[in-house]
Amino acid sequence: MSVDDDRDAVARCLQGDEGAFAELFRRHEARAVRLAFGLLGDRGAAEDVKQEAFLRTFRSLGRMNADVAFTSWLHRHVVWAARTELRRAHRRHEVTADATAVDPGRGQAELDRHELRTTLVGALQTLTQASREVVALRFYLDLTEAEIAGIVGCRRGTVKSRLSRALRQLAASPALADLRDPHPRPEDSDHVA
Repeated sequence: MSVDDDRDAVARCLQGDEGAFAELFRRHEARAVRLAFGLLGDRGAAEDVKQEAFLRTFRSLGRMNADVAFTSWLHRHVVWAARTELRRAHRRHEVTADATAVDPGRGQAELDRHELRTTLVGALQTLTQASREVVALRFYLDLTEAEIAGIVGCRRGTVKSRLSRALRQLAASPALADLRDPHPRPEDSDHVA
């Protein structure tokens, strides 16, 4: 689906076509929940944030600028809803973690992938909220620095520095130590022999 398809659906939605928003929901639901999960690290909370973000997006469609892509508008609402959820969780003194049960009947490769995802999401949770947002938008949704800047409301250079800092923190994370290559290639070395 293209930006034009989204614009057409938004226009129909603003004219009262309820099916148009259902179409937008189906089209972008998976990416919204993937972003929310990257920000929160909790599957249930991510589903709640996805619902809240779509509700906020629907209610504010009339205020959306014509030159803004629907996905940018939606992702901005996912980030805002995730921030609200994090504040609520902080007030309740909750620590979020993915509580998805692993089915023992799964194959070893699927168990390994689940463990890797859980490890990566856990490491993401150690980052600051601002860093976690830019990492999730960049690597979960493959957005550009300019798109991320528009969503989180900062300059492109700020996004670039947050990404750089976050990636350094993740590279040094003890939680990811087992994922590092024990036999680095010579070209990966910082010094010359």
